[in-house]
Amino acid sequence: MILLMIHSSFFSYEVREKAISSAEENPINEFKGENVLVIFISIEEGDDSDLALKAMEYIMEDVEKVKPSMVVLYPYAHLSNKLAKPSVAVSLMKEIENSLSEKIKVIRAPFGWYKAFTISCYGHPLSELSRRIGKEEDNPVHLMKQSEEIKYCEKFGFPSSPHATFVRNAVLEWVKSKARDMVVETVGNTKPSQGEFSVNYFEAKGKIIPCLNENPNIIAIYGGVMDMDVPYSFHDSANKVDVIFNEGGVTKINVNALTYYFMIQSVKDKVYPTLPMWMSPIQVRILPVKRDFIDDAIRIAGELESRDVRVDIDDLNDGLGNKIRRAGKEWIPLVGILGERERKTSSLTVKIREETEQKSLTVEEIASIVMSADQLKLKRKLPILLSRRPKFEYL
Repeated sequence: MILLMIHSSFFSYEVREKAISSAEENPINEFKGENVLVIFISIEEGDDSDLALKAMEYIMEDVEKVKPSMVVLYPYAHLSNKLAKPSVAVSLMKEIENSLSEKIKVIRAPFGWYKAFTISCYGHPLSELSRRIGKEEDNPVHLMKQSEEIKYCEKFGFPSSPHATFVRNAVLEWVKSKARDMVVETVGNTKPSQGEFSVNYFEAKGKIIPCLNENPNIIAIYGGVMDMDVPYSFHDSANKVDVIFNEGGVTKINVNALTYYFMIQSVKDKVYPTLPMWMSPIQVRILPVKRDFIDDAIRIAGELESRDVRVDIDDLNDGLGNKIRRAGKEWIPLVGILGERERKTSSLTVKIREETEQKSLTVEEIASIVMSADQLKLKRKLPILLSRRPKFEYL
């Protein structure tokens, strides 16, 4: 079922002639109204009464936001190429009409007729909304195409690398942090009560796509309405990706899609791609210019770690240029060079990736930069010394 919802300052229609032989008899031939929420609706194959109830709930959520004087249900076959039989479509339209009429005045335009209509959209941010409603067990993500932007997920070894595991968990923790009045957390409760936060894990169907369709598929559900500060959906070069759904007083967040959104935003309009600080597996990398400085690097790393900074040390027997390039491959936000001058001044010469600049910073100043951009304070999951971690083929 597909809904296109337009909040209109003025809407009218006029019946002209039958479009199909089974058109509804005795139609309401014409209508005119102001401050109308018009619901253009396509009933699709497989739609049933459960989806009709969901549609009513979605419509009422929009009604509560835009405060129309009435709702017009307008059958509109042009939104889908998988239409249900006319008898089914009419039956479900009537179910939606009857459910809505208990809450607000409803006009249902007749099914199966050619109609002329005039519409004037208010143009405010909520005046044009669309939604596809499917069954709970459906997983439309597996129908998506592998877009150009997926390479950013592949770069970090999604779905099963250490970097991917950390990033995905960080996004889930970020979502949890938005549920500020959360009273209880559960796993697998698909109908949480008010204030309850539930995390649900599903097996991927169809072709595996890094970030988007992988194991596990994670849906977070909050009993209430959450302000996420991210779009409900976005587009990559090949797909429309849905992130957030409001259904019947609960908020559903596709954590995989949200992870993909943050990955794309890390590249958009930036000279050097940079993950958000809270999402970066390693926030600070220390580069000792000589092996003589490794003990000092370990000491500084300990001081940073005591301040909740995720830090590691490139202790490989390699030149500074190669160490800088390795840090760049991981999009590490802050890269601190440790040489003789830095050891004497108890500081690091820090390359700030997002700002493309370099400055001398103390441990306290580095920690302040990190903490101001990271409220989650997740612990490091990788070894502190690069020599002690396995070789990751994806980097």
